[in-house]
Amino acid sequence: MPTRSLVMIALGLAVLAAGAFVPGAAAEEQATEAESGVVPETLSLERAIEIAIEYNPEVEVSRQGITAAGGQLTRAMSALMPRLTVSARRVTPVDLPPFSFQSPDSTWETELSLSQSLYSGGAIPKAVEAAKGYRRGSEGAYRWTCQQIAFAVRESYYRVLTAEQGVTVAQDVVDSAEEHLRVARLRYEAGVVPQFDVLAAEARVARVEQGLISAVAARDIGWANLSTVLGVPIPSGTKLSAPPPVASGEADLEDLREEALANRPDLLTADATRAVAVAALEVARAATRPTVSAGLSYTLREQTVIAGDLFGVPGQDIVVSQNSGYIVVAANYSLFDGGQAEGEIRTAGANVTQAEKGVEGLEQRIELEVKSAYLLLSAARAQVEAAQKEVAQAQEAHRVATLRYDEGVGTSLEILDAEANLEGARTRLNGATYGLNLAVAQLDLAVGRDWREAIQTDAATEDAGG
Repeated sequence: MPTRSLVMIALGLAVLAAGAFVPGAAAEEQATEAESGVVPETLSLERAIEIAIEYNPEVEVSRQGITAAGGQLTRAMSALMPRLTVSARRVTPVDLPPFSFQSPDSTWETELSLSQSLYSGGAIPKAVEAAKGYRRGSEGAYRWTCQQIAFAVRESYYRVLTAEQGVTVAQDVVDSAEEHLRVARLRYEAGVVPQFDVLAAEARVARVEQGLISAVAARDIGWANLSTVLGVPIPSGTKLSAPPPVASGEADLEDLREEALANRPDLLTADATRAVAVAALEVARAATRPTVSAGLSYTLREQTVIAGDLFGVPGQDIVVSQNSGYIVVAANYSLFDGGQAEGEIRTAGANVTQAEKGVEGLEQRIELEVKSAYLLLSAARAQVEAAQKEVAQAQEAHRVATLRYDEGVGTSLEILDAEANLEGARTRLNGATYGLNLAVAQLDLAVGRDWREAIQTDAATEDAGG
């Protein structure tokens, strides 16, 4: 290959290496750019949950817990397998006697060892069982973390939608107040109404402008909270796609309770913890039983040459092989350990009791959470229905007050009161809708539904109802 081609290839590799290695702040900047591109311009609820599960640090911590539990299981199962080791050492004799079969020179020794546990008193199988339980518990903890993060995303997502709607309501109120102020000024200039109407309208504009400022601040806080839950920055200008209005069909409270006891990942984790405690108790008891193991060892040593004169064979060297090996079957039984085994058994027994009571307490707490979520959902439905009626009545009252004022029959106070009532009604409907969305999400979390199943169920119920 020509020298020039080799030089060009070397330069190309150097450029690639320089591009791959980005030290310090540059690497962080690249990571930030990569994460910022994760959030699409229009963000759906489902995509938001997917992003959170991928980038939220709490989920990653829980995911690594599964990896750690898998490592512990591998370590526990390794005790069932034979152990094979090899070692090599350099031996240099010092002060050998006049006659010795050992070479006076430095030599190498290589030792091969094979060992196998034949009986551990049940400790090894129970340790494997405990490790499997720990892994099941880690998997349950991961699922529960994902469900909690999904709930947090739904809560933040609905809060942003509510805040955006709140800004819209506040802006509409400001526009309406400014229009009323414009009309009041025209009527005052025409001598139809007193100056009081203008002053009242100006005060109304100043008051609702403060409400708009608060609504904008609440919206910005909602976006910041959603970004934190997702674990990635949300670019400016991102829009949220409005999911179908959540709907939850009537369900029997007892059915919900049974669903929760069967599906809640944290309850599965608690059951696994109880199984681990029971296995650990058996491991502690195994310390009071004998153990049996077998071993095979063989050592390879360099041959030693000894002068035959020492054995009456003058002029002939004798080659001596010093390789050696042995087979061992060992049984061990502890006669006295100062109470160590008894203490470990008592501790493990207490841990079993704690785990059992923990499961019992968690079941009671789950039943309470399901019942509370069920009642909150029923109340949220009623609040939305009442708020919708209130908005309809307030809109009609505002329409009538506006007509009366335009015709010179009504007063400025009537229309201001009507606007205030309509603003409050729309705000309460917005809050009630958020409460209904959150109540459905809370019930999904309480019964342990997977977030995909929960969202699809909500959408399917809404489609069927529509």
